[in-house]
Amino acid sequence: MASGEPDSDYGVTKMDMSLRIQSDAGITEYADLTTEAELVTQRLDSPAKFTFTCIQQGVCGIEAGNHVSFAVGGVPLFKGYVFTIEQNQDGEITCTAYDQLRYLKANASYVFEAMTLGQMIQQIAADFNLTCGTLEDTGYAFPCLIKENESCLDIIFDALAETIYRTGRIFNFYDDNGALTLREAKNMYVNTLIGDSSLMTEYTYKKDIDSDTYNRVKLVKANSETGKADVYLHEDTETIKKWGLLQYYDEVDENMNEAQIDQLCQTYLAYYNRVLQTVSFEAVGVKEIRADTIVPVRIGAVNDLQISRLLLTEKVTHKFEADTHTMNIEVKDFGQLGGMNLV
Repeated sequence: MASGEPDSDYGVTKMDMSLRIQSDAGITEYADLTTEAELVTQRLDSPAKFTFTCIQQGVCGIEAGNHVSFAVGGVPLFKGYVFTIEQNQDGEITCTAYDQLRYLKANASYVFEAMTLGQMIQQIAADFNLTCGTLEDTGYAFPCLIKENESCLDIIFDALAETIYRTGRIFNFYDDNGALTLREAKNMYVNTLIGDSSLMTEYTYKKDIDSDTYNRVKLVKANSETGKADVYLHEDTETIKKWGLLQYYDEVDENMNEAQIDQLCQTYLAYYNRVLQTVSFEAVGVKEIRADTIVPVRIGAVNDLQISRLLLTEKVTHKFEADTHTMNIEVKDFGQLGGMNLV
């Protein structure tokens, strides 16, 4: 576990970097031409985004659709495809590439019967000619899931959320260097302490009840027999007195029975009826850390982080510039993680 001041193992030079573009003409190494690069990964709903700027005289040799691979110190960090190319009069070329999840933004309709999330991913990937890697068995099969004209990314992440709710285990879906991957969060632990006197350079901590806090949950289901809606409601009178009434409202599937809806109400209230805690920190870059990974964090000035805690990263931004590697890590709702199966 890392501690104390960062050492040379966390530095980066252009000699450490490899940025290869594959086109019809072959593979070209762009690391020596690159002035800066940024890799952003998010835990939910988004493909990894890799942006790099290089200096090249004459005609730009990079084309839309070219394959990009980026590695640091021999460790692959990104594989994807160029989607945007910008060039200015000074010879600066800025490219934006995304991994395979970008192609899952396409809309489609599916009927999944007695299938696990991993099997759904396999079917969708086959339809879009995407490559799959490790797809861990979640242990939960959907009896029947019908999706009409929705983005494949939404279909998968909605099913992921339902799987987490049904199993009580946190799973992550992402592109692992060119392979669609489904893994349980506890298998994505990075043993590097981030915090006081350990890689962190600054942090921002926030508590709020403004963005994602509810102390009343109201779920309704259409009733075809009565022509009215059946209402299910759970609330916490104590926090309503403290914060005022903050209501979560949603319509549920007509196929859900009363017990299922009541349980869903309880689950939502147990999760949302809290003060939301978020922390964002800048640190010396650690290439093994991406969104979805679990890292130990200790910040003495934050009450719930005075003792090292394992946190699930929500968003991670790596920046490479002038032989320096830094990162920004965002963690959301870490006050709730104590009850989740992280390890």
